[in-house]
Amino acid sequence: MSTDTDIEPRWLKNLERWYEFAFKLSFILTGLLSVYIILFFLVGGAFISDDGGPDSHSEWCEEYHPKLTYSECADVAGW
Repeated sequence: MSTDTDIEPRWLKNLERWYEFAFKLSFILTGLLSVYIILFFLVGGAFISDDGGPDSHSEWCEEYHPKLTYSECADVAGW
């Protein structure tokens, strides 16, 4: 009869299940994070103001070159 048996602690018996759970959870969280990043770039652009549009160019032309047409002003400005 052998009395040199090693007894594993209870937490060590469940360690493989915990690793498997953490691995699956990391995939789920990575997937959710990537979805949020994609949505941020797709939807977030709707909330950014567009200050460089043609309206601002025409306003600039009216303010700094009121005697020129828009195309002449664009040539002067280099647009």
